Amino acid sequence: MDLIFPHPNITPTKLSEVASADCCKLCNSPEPLHPCSHVIPQWMYEMLPMDNRRMRIASSHQGEWEQRSLTGIYGTFVCRKCEDRFATWDGYAAAVLRRQPTATTQGWDFGQYDYARLKRFFLSIMWRIHACEKFFEEVDLGSYVNPLAKCLLNDDTNALRDFEVVPTWCPHLLALDETEPGWLYSYGGMAPIKVQIKSIPCWVNSHGVMTPVRVMIESVPYWQLYLPLFQALIKVEPGPGAPCLQPFVMAEKSSLCMLEKTFTEFGEAKTGEHVVTENQKKKNAKRQDP
Repeated sequence: MDLIFPHPNITPTKLSEVASADCCKLCNSPEPLHPCSHVIPQWMYEMLPMDNRRMRIASSHQGEWEQRSLTGIYGTFVCRKCEDRFATWDGYAAAVLRRQPTATTQGWDFGQYDYARLKRFFLSIMWRIHACEKFFEEVDLGSYVNPLAKCLLNDDTNALRDFEVVPTWCPHLLALDETEPGWLYSYGGMAPIKVQIKSIPCWVNSHGVMTPVRVMIESVPYWQLYLPLFQALIKVEPGPGAPCLQPFVMAEKSSLCMLEKTFTEFGEAKTGEHVVTENQKKKNAKRQDP
């Protein structure tokens, strides 16, 4: 079960889409839109521990109530041809990211991979989040969405050089048990590991998948993308990237090596605490309504 945490400090300011509402937002084709385009591929949710409960989608926004879903978040924003394009990258990413990585001094090594296909997978997730009208309305790539769309439609590998992707992996799914506050469960192996904690807020026995947030690293803007088990820092704006990240940027003719994400770098715990608290306030207020 996951929680989608919309970031509390961003006001929705979505720019108008260039394409018509009846056209594909990626290629601007007037072809019929695919009725169920997943923002995050369903196979990624299937990598989470199965506890026979539906994914829970929570929001800190007023007027948005908690929802449950079996298949994650999806929308209607691309045509069948573009959806098939996504499916090709999603399928390749599933084959690579389901590997058992090897621990090295540089990070977690997932082995050799097709640079163009996997990088387009991560970039397409960033674009899909921008294009989706449900839950991600505060994620706005602004004028940089058009170059990103052109890159996804262009099979030339050189077009990928305008963007940076730094993928990370977290082998431990963090969950707090609401029945035993103060205890953290880390799903890093076959069985949960129970660890006592003091400062991390209660995330209500859930695996967190947050809305992307815009962060600055060495004065360079990136989007921090959160997926089940995997994350990525993505730079869509032109210019050189942060020097400290360059050894870990996806590149041609290299193995896929990822740093381990700790979920402390960009205030994720505080964001989670805010959303859980605000969501509970809305629940309590609704119960008290006559």
